[in-house]
Amino acid sequence: MMEVETYTYEDTDESHSLYLMIESWFEGRFPEPELLPKLGVLVKEDDEYLCFVCADMSNNIPRAYIDYLMTNPEIGALKRYKAAKLAEEFLCERLRDHGYSLIYGMTPHAGIASLSQKLGFQVDMTPNLAIYKLL
Repeated sequence: MMEVETYTYEDTDESHSLYLMIESWFEGRFPEPELLPKLGVLVKEDDEYLCFVCADMSNNIPRAYIDYLMTNPEIGALKRYKAAKLAEEFLCERLRDHGYSLIYGMTPHAGIASLSQKLGFQVDMTPNLAIYKLL
């Protein structure tokens, strides 16, 4: 059974190990750990991590920026989808609980935009494939 846990980088060996695992899933330049948003979500099944996503929460208006939605490349597509769906639902629920009414993001990857559409996001077909969802 899949489980969800929050993740905020801390200066510990365990937190750094998780950061290195997440970084290994990312194609391209991944931010330094202290630059990750404070609200991170990890999904795991048994002892295997499946998905990561985080949100940068605005302090002035009730919107958050979804960032770094990624899945473990070593698992099957269906499991990746289920993990991403669970992570997104958990993240949106937490944001709603904190009074946020909009989550948005951008991606250059059509696959992430397509997945986001399946998760209820609207997709604007701009060069960066902007995604947003009213909570």
